[in-house]
Amino acid sequence: MDRFQFEKENELQARKNWQREELRLDRKHFSRIAFGLLIYSILGGGLQYLTAGMIWASGWDYTPYRGTLNWVLMLVCMYLVAAPLTAAYFQNVPKFGQVRNERWELRAWAAVFFIGNAMAYLGNIMGNIVTSVFGAASADYENLVDMIFQGNLFLTFLTVVIGAPIVEELLFRKFLIDRTIGYGEKLSVLLSGILFGVMHGNFRQFFYAFALGCLFGYIYCKTGRIRNTILFHMWINFSGSILVPLMSRPVMGILEDAGTESEILVQVMTHPMILIAGIAVLVYVVGQFIAAVAGVVLFFVFKKYICFYPGIRRLPKGRVFRTVIVNPGMLIFFALCLLEFI
Repeated sequence: MDRFQFEKENELQARKNWQREELRLDRKHFSRIAFGLLIYSILGGGLQYLTAGMIWASGWDYTPYRGTLNWVLMLVCMYLVAAPLTAAYFQNVPKFGQVRNERWELRAWAAVFFIGNAMAYLGNIMGNIVTSVFGAASADYENLVDMIFQGNLFLTFLTVVIGAPIVEELLFRKFLIDRTIGYGEKLSVLLSGILFGVMHGNFRQFFYAFALGCLFGYIYCKTGRIRNTILFHMWINFSGSILVPLMSRPVMGILEDAGTESEILVQVMTHPMILIAGIAVLVYVVGQFIAAVAGVVLFFVFKKYICFYPGIRRLPKGRVFRTVIVNPGMLIFFALCLLEFI
């Protein structure tokens, strides 16, 4: 072997070693991000179970206050304790890349609004179909629905409309995307949507959470303002957890108390507000359907404007999954979330 060939092989080997080391550092970076999400999940959920267990062990009969207690525990443990500690952790995870600072016109925001409503609508249908076909019902989800429709609306507002959007957008958009956008907007947006979807822990919520997570991620990548996604997220949660229950409660009460159609008719005729509530629910359902159709149409109209910019570091095509997902933090996070699905 001549000297030239020997030096060339050494150069190739050095380049392979350098690439291997770069990928190892990339895997470590994604693992550290996932550990941040694990801290939030384990700490928030663990504190809720621990506190609930201590209350149960005390012998106090909290049955009349169960709904209120659940909301308070969620608000305190997840949003006032776990979230700040998780934010402190992410301060030690380096950012990588830079979000853009685009200014969107009003028509663009209007299109995004309808597209987002369409994503939520279609994702909800998909989740219901999968849950029904495979019998993958979630007790936690059913309890959450009961808490929303029967619980204290003020606590629901604080937790679901205020707390959840702020904390979840910081976690899955700002903290995550600020640290992954350097690998490209497409990867960052998809990862944000996938992690946001599996974090919900059930098939009924996974599909619309994934779709909205990708949309929120795209909005943040392009506009660089987390308040945009927080406000959008607040509207989605408000319409589902406050607006619908407010309109539905009078109607649901009648359906539960009245056994026959004639009894329901009598109640409606003697209580005009019930009829108004029923009409409001019908108008809302029809409006959601129309908004969903408009969103689908607008998606295809504006599809040509959707673009993803590459990052300052491109992962090799055959190593993306292994680097982003197959690392200790991500594997543990997905395993924990999938246990909730099962």
